Amino acid sequence: MRNEEVSFGETPTRHRKVLKQKFKEIYAVFSRLSQAIRSDICNQIKNSNDIEAICQGVKTPVKIDDSAKGIRKVIRTFFLDLYNQVLDGDPFKDTYHTSLREHFDSFSDKNKETTLCPICGIGELKKKEDSTRDQYDHFLPKALYPFSSVNFENLVPSCKECNSFDAKGEDDTIAVSTGKLFFPFDNLHNGISVEFHIASDHIEPEKVDWRIDFTNPDGKNDEIESWKAVYKIETRYSGHVKARINKWYRFYWEYIHDSDLQHLSEADRKLCCLKALEKDETLELSFIRKPALDGFIDESVMAKAEIEARYYS
Repeated sequence: MRNEEVSFGETPTRHRKVLKQKFKEIYAVFSRLSQAIRSDICNQIKNSNDIEAICQGVKTPVKIDDSAKGIRKVIRTFFLDLYNQVLDGDPFKDTYHTSLREHFDSFSDKNKETTLCPICGIGELKKKEDSTRDQYDHFLPKALYPFSSVNFENLVPSCKECNSFDAKGEDDTIAVSTGKLFFPFDNLHNGISVEFHIASDHIEPEKVDWRIDFTNPDGKNDEIESWKAVYKIETRYSGHVKARINKWYRFYWEYIHDSDLQHLSEADRKLCCLKALEKDETLELSFIRKPALDGFIDESVMAKAEIEARYYS
């Protein structure tokens, strides 16, 4: 224990402006506060780092945005600097012999089968063997919830799009949710099933309007609604499918009309094709291609006819 204390002492010494000076400023203010107020602030920090309870809607993290003044501004800057400058800085690396890259590689090693983004299921996730790593997404944005900025249960490896301003970005996760969220590191999570149905067919496949239904075996409907809202899931899924359904259906059409497979019945050819796509899902090579094709094959008339007509024109 003594060695750990000495080691930690080296970190603020080498981060004089980021840590040491901030410690002094915070201490100067806190020393004048009553014990009750100091205890309340400590509880706020603890609550802001119980990410699972926050996701369950049991606890509420403290929100401090860039309009903060006085000691709140000092504390906010302190916690943001802990992540931005200290956690992946040389003093921390030298002292604890690790880095965010090494943490990312360790996550990759323990989740070798996870090649699709665990948030959206459509983006590719970088792996240890890649020369670059995906960014960590602060599930509770650090700019709004700085107390949670260096909590690794609040750092979620995700694809670039999920972490972009076009999706989640710095949106207030709590504010746009139903009050309940999927805990990112829930080992008991039973997944989400998705079904695609055609709301409005169109002769041009990319103009088909989709209705997308999401279900969870545990009935976590509030969490699903939050996930959809936070990561713009319905808009992204719809756009993803519209841009690719033509290509996917042509693949299916060519497969079931392949001359090497004509000894099989059409039903068996269809079954083999869709089973192959199921295997893609098992290998985490695809998540929504098969359910989108299922809906398109069963419910489209106009768009299917247009694609098929091209083979005979």
